[in-house]
Amino acid sequence: MLIYPHFLDYVTGLKYTVMDEKLPYEFKLSPETFHVLEVVDLERAGFDKEKGEYAVLRLWKKDVEMLKAVEIVSRRTNVPRSNIYFYGMKDKNAFTVSHLFIRSQLLERECLPLVMDNIRVELIGFIRTRPKRAYFKGNKFRVFIDADTGNKTRLLSLLGEMVRAISQMGLPAYYGYQRFGWKRYNSHVLGKYILLGREDLFAEEFLKSHYPREDYECALKRYLGVYEHLIYENTYRKMPLDRGFKEINAKVNNMFLDAYSSFLFNMLLNTLIEKSGLGSLDTELPMPGCIDGLRYYEPILRVENVEPRLLSKLKCFYRTGLFRPVDNVIRDDHDRVIYEFFLEPGMYATVILRELFKDGLVLEAG
Repeated sequence: MLIYPHFLDYVTGLKYTVMDEKLPYEFKLSPETFHVLEVVDLERAGFDKEKGEYAVLRLWKKDVEMLKAVEIVSRRTNVPRSNIYFYGMKDKNAFTVSHLFIRSQLLERECLPLVMDNIRVELIGFIRTRPKRAYFKGNKFRVFIDADTGNKTRLLSLLGEMVRAISQMGLPAYYGYQRFGWKRYNSHVLGKYILLGREDLFAEEFLKSHYPREDYECALKRYLGVYEHLIYENTYRKMPLDRGFKEINAKVNNMFLDAYSSFLFNMLLNTLIEKSGLGSLDTELPMPGCIDGLRYYEPILRVENVEPRLLSKLKCFYRTGLFRPVDNVIRDDHDRVIYEFFLEPGMYATVILRELFKDGLVLEAG
């Protein structure tokens, strides 16, 4: 095992890898190298091409954050953001295909399709019920690795060995980097301040803090206190002081509190590995908001200086501590190698990429 092979591991709680080996390549995550296809059981939801209670929209996007894409769809269709449903965040630095759901009576069909530079939205049909979590089956991923002819044989062999090892041993079910942010990796810090009720600290971090991977223009705007083109910061600045940080958290789908909960879970995985080994993760573990989770998280909370009673404000559900990619396929495609795999909901492909490339995984700051 290695510890903290990637620089973002230190701030997000991803500590351990399963293998010491890594692919001898630098892999830059981008829409050209990383594709994500959301898999939803529409038939189970009563899919019909002509009618139904909810319209099903297919969303293609690249280089666009999920919440920004939803905001664009909201404006173009005149449907309130709160009436657009979707299954989780999809990576900005990827080409992604996913689904949006809107109550049929709210949608004017003539608004579709929407075609922009990095976004396309089409109406593909309808379902008879509100989209349920059970309909979401997971995501299929496709990774494109550039390889010259001389090294391809070695790459195919090593990649095959590593994928077999991952499939056999499993990986810690860490929450991935995008949960916390790649440019401003502080979503969990903001969530902690919300949990503590410290709006003073939240405001300082949200409006003024600077990070080395942040866009220069955004950093300059924070320094100057000019927020007009920083959507969420500008919205927060106009809110009443006593409830601003709670309202902005709601506006981003509880992202900040969820990120802090995810950070605590990552820390729990590290604690269990250190105490009982990787095999101890092969079970369902409570998230911090669960009553029976207190015994797991108390030592972590002492380090975090957070009172246990505050965990009741976080969501309760159970998450496996160990995961494995399935339907693994490795293909030789001319001057590149393609690796395809499928993950159940809530599991992060970046955790697999981290295991494969270690410090060679490059997450674009832009």
